[in-house]
Amino acid sequence: MTDFTVDRKKAIAFLSSFGESVEDLLVMVAGARLTGTVANSQFFLRKQAVIPPIQIQSDGKLGVSDLKKVVQFCKKGNNELVRFTQQDVGKQLTVRCGGMTLKIPTMKEIGSHAAVPAAEKVYGKVEENMFTSLKDKEIEGHGEINVTNLKSLSGFQNFFTYPNFLISIHPEEGEFFIKAGKQGTMQLTIDTVLDNAQGPNKRLESRFGKWLMPCVAVLDGGNANVHMGEDTSLFLVQNDNLLVVKNEA
Repeated sequence: MTDFTVDRKKAIAFLSSFGESVEDLLVMVAGARLTGTVANSQFFLRKQAVIPPIQIQSDGKLGVSDLKKVVQFCKKGNNELVRFTQQDVGKQLTVRCGGMTLKIPTMKEIGSHAAVPAAEKVYGKVEENMFTSLKDKEIEGHGEINVTNLKSLSGFQNFFTYPNFLISIHPEEGEFFIKAGKQGTMQLTIDTVLDNAQGPNKRLESRFGKWLMPCVAVLDGGNANVHMGEDTSLFLVQNDNLLVVKNEA
């Protein structure tokens, strides 16, 4: 049995933070943390929410098959707290908020989590080596950016007919640069300061497709630590949250 209570606004913020394309979610409940992790061929995202340990009656896994319906229920709630209970993943999920109760069937298999175990093996090693290598490639560029400009890309989803993105990091110059569009077509450039930069005195470049736009929308406001090498995925870290955007092969 997984059983915990969380502030309603925090529940809405957490469950809504995985992006429009994520329809279901597996939540790990342990200690004082809720952890949701999703992965597919374009990105990997791990997000956490901290709640008072006293509000976790029983650790475990919580499966949410219809994420949007659960978020909608929480938004309509008439109490400051929401309680989630589930006997096991694949069993009925019960969500209570004041005098309202939602009982919703849950599939045993959570689609957004299917690729997570394999992805965690790869990116777990990247975290262990302090974001210095990804498989056989070096991750040479590091620094900190304000994500405002990067998140603004999500507003251009209908702007380009064939979106194509080049991200470059120049540690010595303290620059994080994005160029969208190809030569001879509409182009957009975004220049952001790379603070506390570490890396070589050269420009490191990697290319991304249209999936970059919805991916960066899931970032929280404020700053993020960024890590990228030549032709590698883009790693963005905010506290214990990790977003990996896969580059074009």
